Amino acid sequence: MHDIPHFVALAKELETMGCDTVAIKDMAGLLTPYTTAELVKAIKAAVKMPIHLHSHATSGLSAMSFLKGVENGATMLDTCNSSFGEGASHSSTESIVAALAGTEYDTGLDLGQLQEITAYFREVRKKYWQYESAFTGVDTRVLVNQVPGGMISNLSNQLKEQGSLNRMDEVLAEIPRVREDLGFPPLVTPTSQIVGTQAVLNVLTGGRYKTVTTEVKHYLQGQYGKAPGTINQQVRSMAIGSADVIECRPADKLDPELDKLRSEIEGLAKSEEDTLTYAMFPDLARTFFQERAAGTLKAEPLLSKEAAQPGANRYAPNEFKITLHGETYHIKLTGSGQAGEDQRPFYVSVDGVNEEVFVETLSEIEVGVTGSNGSRAKTKSTETASGRPRPAHQGHVTTAMPGTIVDVLVETGKKVKAGDPVLVIEAMKMENEVQAPVTGTVIGVFVKKGDSVTPDESLVEIQPES
Repeated sequence: MHDIPHFVALAKELETMGCDTVAIKDMAGLLTPYTTAELVKAIKAAVKMPIHLHSHATSGLSAMSFLKGVENGATMLDTCNSSFGEGASHSSTESIVAALAGTEYDTGLDLGQLQEITAYFREVRKKYWQYESAFTGVDTRVLVNQVPGGMISNLSNQLKEQGSLNRMDEVLAEIPRVREDLGFPPLVTPTSQIVGTQAVLNVLTGGRYKTVTTEVKHYLQGQYGKAPGTINQQVRSMAIGSADVIECRPADKLDPELDKLRSEIEGLAKSEEDTLTYAMFPDLARTFFQERAAGTLKAEPLLSKEAAQPGANRYAPNEFKITLHGETYHIKLTGSGQAGEDQRPFYVSVDGVNEEVFVETLSEIEVGVTGSNGSRAKTKSTETASGRPRPAHQGHVTTAMPGTIVDVLVETGKKVKAGDPVLVIEAMKMENEVQAPVTGTVIGVFVKKGDSVTPDESLVEIQPES
């Protein structure tokens, strides 16, 4: 469905609507050089608008595609200074400037002055090392899974937070399936988050559409407009049942609310941008504005690598032999999941055969830097760091991914049925309903609105019906 005649027709439609430019947005870096040449040439012949080319360097093709695009009529390119460029970002500005220098497409930009900018921001980037994504280089898997660079970075950080980064390949394989189910929405904000979050849930919950995000439900009801392709009706039925689907322009069903929002945030909002921020993130925005007014806003701490890794050098074996029941095995540790997780994957080679094992921490000892025998033991607690109980039976309600509680829908003593929503959680910029796993009576609620939560803690406890 996404062929060159389709995009030429779309460009013509945009021109009749009065658009000033047409942008070819290749957020996943899927455009190949010769397809770019053909596409730009066809659009250039069909419309009078300037052509703007946007591509990410994830697949390693964007710089070549830019060159072919320029040769066939593109006059604007999105690039990024090399201190933050390449990989999931854009092609480096300096490289494109150099490639076009001395030709009829010369940008006129001074490479020497650009290098001053590069040197400054290269040092700035070092300050934020703790937020770096693991996916900063070329990743040709995008040519198969078609996941945009920004989306890859977001998925990486979310999976890393919950110790599931080792499941990235499963999520990447699930994304095209979810996208097909939803009628091939473009993988750009916000639909990229909608597809990505649902794919993560499908993988981590152990069942496709076992949990469906609120935004996926809204999308399937037509609240994001008409899907480009055909929606899987079975998935739509699973998500929204017999609810009506919007056939008109969704915004036509919205009541004017700007004046109401201005009134609600009066005294705290200092600009229209503040009001719009409040419209999108009411609770977070109000807290932010209140702290801003009180002068109590604090930036997230930026750790130096030295501060994050204090003390003298400490060593542990990563290749060794073990003998069990007279059999000797050669073990080599090749990788591991995130440190600090109670259940942590380790990747090992056992006599040359690669294996994945999960290690659950039950107790710990403090290791002395000097190797002294004065170590102290610490037994695993029945509570998490937040003080909430650890999940211990089927009536404990948990979340599949870290997030923030948006709403608590139950209280102690309330009877619920399996599948009833009990919480609303925001994760990966999406709101998701957390459902009761069993039928019974709520005997404990361990969270409140605004709390940060993780998958290893019980949020609500339900006493199952006998």
